[in-house]
Amino acid sequence: MPGLLRREYTAREFNRDPSAVARAAHRFGQVSVTNRGQQSLIVLDAARFPGGVHPTTSGPSLADTLAMPGGVALDEHLIGEPPRAGIELKAIDPA
Repeated sequence: MPGLLRREYTAREFNRDPSAVARAAHRFGQVSVTNRGQQSLIVLDAARFPGGVHPTTSGPSLADTLAMPGGVALDEHLIGEPPRAGIELKAIDPA
């Protein structure tokens, strides 16, 4: 329903009119977006977000988060040739 601000929108409504969801978030502070009846997004008004919306530098970096377990760097796995697959070809019997 255009013009009516609500606290919950469907994903289809969000895709059709994201500015309405933003206006609702400014008015209510928080708006939910659902996809097939399940909550999938929360849109928050930045002015009301506790602690602000500035990225933190105290947590792990993106590279640390994506690092492989055990501290093995991804580059170490990319060096050299990959092992060859042992595929044996057989002739087809036309009978």
